[in-house]
Order: sequence, then C-alpha cells, then structure tokens
Amino acid sequence: MQAEKLEQIEKKVSVLPIKPVDIDKCWPLVHFLIAEALKYSGQYADAHHIKEFLVKGEMNLFIMFGSDDGETNKVFGCCVTRFFNNPNYKELQGLICTGSKMNLWEKDLVDILETFAKINKCKRIKALMRPGYKKVMKKYGWNIKHYEFQKELN
Repeated sequence: MQAEKLEQIEKKVSVLPIKPVDIDKCWPLVHFLIAEALKYSGQYADAHHIKEFLVKGEMNLFIMFGSDDGETNKVFGCCVTRFFNNPNYKELQGLICTGSKMNLWEKDLVDILETFAKINKCKRIKALMRPGYKKVMKKYGWNIKHYEFQKELN
C-alpha cells in the first residue's frame, strides 16, 4: 500500500491589506505583534488605541500571511500606516512594521506600500524605524533623511 500524498500549501508569504470592516476578524492575529512593537516605540499608544484607529479607517493595516514550510499558513508580520496631509502634499507614514522572516515579505511590502501611496495621491512615503531597518530599506531606494533623537522628560 502506497503512502497517501499530502497536498502542500504554496510556499509564499503575501501582504494583505485589511479593510476597516475586517479589523475585528483579523485583530487576534496581530494584537500581540502590535503590542510588542509599541513597547519598543516608547508606548506612545496601547494596542487597543491602534485598533480603534484602524476600525475608524484613520490608520491602515497590512498583514504578512502565508507559508514558509508548505504545511501551515501563519502570520509573519504586520504593518500599520496612516495618511498625513501636510499643507503642500499628502504622505503615507509607516508607524509600525514588525514580524519574523522579513526576507520572505519585505519586497512585497515595499511594493504594496508604494502602490497604495500612489493610488491615494501621496507625494511621499516616510517611516519611523529602528536602525536595523537601514540595510533593508536602502536596497529598495529609501534614503535616510533625518535621525530622530529622543529624551524622556520626567
């Protein structure tokens, strides 16, 4: 008797834009990732604040989802953005980008964010990121324009 052949899942990670009406369904998949990212960002908000902005459509959620082993689908990361209307032009701002196995989704995320910004008539994309992202973003044509210096006040 021959062993039954298991049907494999495609080994691919996709970047999925999540509509505000679908945030509640997807929230359990990203809550922990967002909460952890906020700890590294000085806890300027809690995860439930981000969820409220996402549900209202004031922020945008992208989930990196798929399979790296061909056996299970899982969440590899998420990205939260918002639009900001400067007096002279609109920009897409990256606020949170976190996850694992970034090499599986980094290019698709950059491509989707750039397309998303263009469709929404943005002149610029900018993101506040930790220093480790410098080597990743440079290969996609992103330049460092400013460093952010911080001092906590008591």
